[in-house]
Amino acid sequence: MVLAGRLAAVLGVLAMRGRARAIAWGAHDFLWLYPTLRRNCAWHGEVLTHFRTPERAVWLTIDDGPDAESTPKILDLLAKHDAKAAFFVIGKKVEQDPALCRRIISEGHTVENHTYSHPAGWWWAMPRPLVQREIERGYLAILSATGQAPRFFRSPVGMNNSSVHPVAAWLGLRVAGWSVEGCDGCPAAPTSIVARIVRAIHPGAIVLIHESGGSRHRLLTLARLLDKLDETGYRSLLPPEHLLR
Repeated sequence: MVLAGRLAAVLGVLAMRGRARAIAWGAHDFLWLYPTLRRNCAWHGEVLTHFRTPERAVWLTIDDGPDAESTPKILDLLAKHDAKAAFFVIGKKVEQDPALCRRIISEGHTVENHTYSHPAGWWWAMPRPLVQREIERGYLAILSATGQAPRFFRSPVGMNNSSVHPVAAWLGLRVAGWSVEGCDGCPAAPTSIVARIVRAIHPGAIVLIHESGGSRHRLLTLARLLDKLDETGYRSLLPPEHLLR
């Protein structure tokens, strides 16, 4: 639909003059930029943001690892709360510590693709060959480290340009977004981050948090979030793929 709209706009630019041509150009740019810059936008294809469940259950997803300092502590926290999570990892970090990814899987979690180098600043405008390189190298890093292929891909910052879905589909990956976050990438107290998540949480939510550099604040945020999930009767589990939407 988006591609057809952009093509119609281009034809309008060629056929029209004056103000009408300017409007056609504006329509083309909108149809190119909006579905890319709006996080989790599904105009280019399916983006998973929830799963069907009658239970008080969520899918906890953790981006930007693995990290030799923080990931083991995160795994210990998850084990303490009997919680399962998906780790959306960066391929070059996987290559630096493949054993850590194997530990993630051995403890009942999954390792998913979050590109090879996480080029967040210009991912939205990255051309198809480079998008393919990032996704494919991330995929191969995970496969080499764990012996298991990832099933999901998440774009940096959740921005899916028009190349993401064709490349992900070629590798058999579904594009995953989220429905609940606490904006933990911005400076904020763990209490505030967890409060944002808890206010928005619902059965079947996909929850986004991050790990990086052994930050005590990130670990404290996760610890408080897991406590809140327990208090409110929620479980963090790995949903069956056919229930994801």
